[in-house]
Amino acid sequence: MTSTVSRRSLLSSLAVATGAVLAGELRAAPPKETGLSSEGLLVGHPGFQPRTVMPLPHAELPGFLSRAQLGAHHADYVRDVERLKATEEALHQANPDRYAELRRTHVASANAVLLHEFYFGGLAPETVDMPRYLVGHMSEHMGDLASWREDFTRCAMAAKAWAVLLYDPYDDRWHNTVMDSDVEGGWVGGNPLVVCDVGEHAFAKDYPRREDYVAKFLDHIDWNGVAKRYKAVDRM
Repeated sequence: MTSTVSRRSLLSSLAVATGAVLAGELRAAPPKETGLSSEGLLVGHPGFQPRTVMPLPHAELPGFLSRAQLGAHHADYVRDVERLKATEEALHQANPDRYAELRRTHVASANAVLLHEFYFGGLAPETVDMPRYLVGHMSEHMGDLASWREDFTRCAMAAKAWAVLLYDPYDDRWHNTVMDSDVEGGWVGGNPLVVCDVGEHAFAKDYPRREDYVAKFLDHIDWNGVAKRYKAVDRM
């Protein structure tokens, strides 16, 4: 009898302890969302993944964008990086009154940082010929280069924020897209290949007309960088 009571008492104590642990786990704050510097498509790059500022690859692009224009634009990007870091820190504090607002800001600021990094990193000081590796894919997905340029220009003139050539691994196709803000226009799973910032802050110091800026942009795409990024995400 004594042995039975002791056993029941022990089991009861274990059940209570287990319940307390589980309840404590449910009440615990969610884990912090942090990128790992050793993982991801952007491993080894300053910028988005380690939440640092990516320096300008080119302080100026003679014949395309001036030092003043690029410097002012990069300063906008730096503010986006700081907004992203501040938003993530606020999310870690788990303020329920601001949660919805912070989650929306998180998406917008993260997209702004990434898109700016793809934009700055995708600019070349001189015209770059498209690698043979990309020529076949361009033909398969978009037609010839001239027809792609024509459609991308239309996107860049129609968009309020960004024009993007992206690769969608779900249908294994390239698509030109129009983004009217940092959160409008792209779709889930799309990998940016060519990114053009069409906001006035990107060109107004150098160009009175957007169409002149877009025409120059198309002659300064780093197609070698595009090829490298596409190889990293292509389903093959």
